[in-house]
Amino acid sequence: MHKERVLITGASGFIGSHLIKYLLSKDYAVIGLSRQSGRTSSHPDLTWVQQLDELKTDQIDYVINLAGESIGKGRWTAQRKQQLIQSRVQTTQNLYRYLERRRIAPKCIISGSAMGYYGIDPEEKWQQPCTEDSPPQPIFQSELCQQWEQAARQFPQQNTKIIRLGIVFAAKGGILPQMLMPIRMNLIGRIGHGRQPVVWVHIRDVLRGIEFLMTRPTEAKVFNLTAPGSVPQAQFAELAARQLKKHPLLCMPAFVFKCLLGEQSQLLLNGQYVKPQALTEAGFSFEFPTIKEALADVLG
Repeated sequence: MHKERVLITGASGFIGSHLIKYLLSKDYAVIGLSRQSGRTSSHPDLTWVQQLDELKTDQIDYVINLAGESIGKGRWTAQRKQQLIQSRVQTTQNLYRYLERRRIAPKCIISGSAMGYYGIDPEEKWQQPCTEDSPPQPIFQSELCQQWEQAARQFPQQNTKIIRLGIVFAAKGGILPQMLMPIRMNLIGRIGHGRQPVVWVHIRDVLRGIEFLMTRPTEAKVFNLTAPGSVPQAQFAELAARQLKKHPLLCMPAFVFKCLLGEQSQLLLNGQYVKPQALTEAGFSFEFPTIKEALADVLG
């Protein structure tokens, strides 16, 4: 009996590297697609490729599409915006065209997206959390996600499920260390008024959620992979400071980030509260439903 094989794009990235270890521990065979050259593995069930054409098998049971440059790195110049779009859209299109050309129909394809799909609240009232049915917006972070998702939806013959991820918390890697740095230095806690949402998810629930969705039939095709306990930024800073035994006194005014980052400051100063409605209704249970539990685990 052969092992089920999972192809992961963006496999050398933050989530991808965690996912490889998780799937290997669950007795899957894994193919990691990465632009980084020279990657090898001594694990008998892990193979690395730089190009899809290097694949030596058509037996691909599942695909996890995570490729895409970090939205937080580099200022959003016109050139940078195009890089962010192409790294997602082009990779996704190439993946699906390859599968189509080779007549490969995986049992399920999980294709990435993000909470940025829902944009921001211009009035900063945040009265209603977004569900999977909430509309997108005509701003860059939302349009980026829309194009990414549309690239996958162009191939309806494949069984694709889209995951809109929150900020992923882990002990190492991701954006959490950058969020914690001013708190660790005992300098800055609250950013602006502090009411803006921090929509997060523990890495363990990301991994469990991906396996849950790829192996179980679901009516829904779009899922918010975010913890049910989104919180205001001020509460995140307070809980993180308590866990780190720090007492940051300063508040960073919003205008500082607006001057430094322009439109990109929306990532820090605005956003939307997001609810994992479809995932919960499908029967998934979060191991870390509250931010207090999550921070205690990754910082403990």
